[in-house]
Amino acid sequence: MIPAFADPKTDFTINRISGSEARGDSGLQRRAGPLDRIALSARDRRILALARRKLGGATFDFGEAVRALREAVEELIPAGRIYVLGTTELSPVIGSLVSGVGIAGGEEGVALVRLEHDGRRTTLGRFSP
Repeated sequence: MIPAFADPKTDFTINRISGSEARGDSGLQRRAGPLDRIALSARDRRILALARRKLGGATFDFGEAVRALREAVEELIPAGRIYVLGTTELSPVIGSLVSGVGIAGGEEGVALVRLEHDGRRTTLGRFSP
């Protein structure tokens, strides 16, 4: 694991992955349907719910969302970490190596995305309120 960067505003480190998982086209594909119908593991749902609670329902930026996600992962998974899974046109995709579910900054706020092993990305819904 190679530290990718540290954000002085939030004082955390994200680990970068390499190889085909970090590659892919730069666009996000839309997926229809409400967020609650998306196939997410129970663990991913718990982590995302805790991260949203940590944000308190207020408006937040991508850095704050990453901080909340990191805290939720560390709280719910022993030795848990978040990773840079890839990038979009606007931001990195930060999330789980196991499930490929993460968050990315977008023009309309923070989006919940899934990054497939072949590099395809699918927007699952909004993470921000």
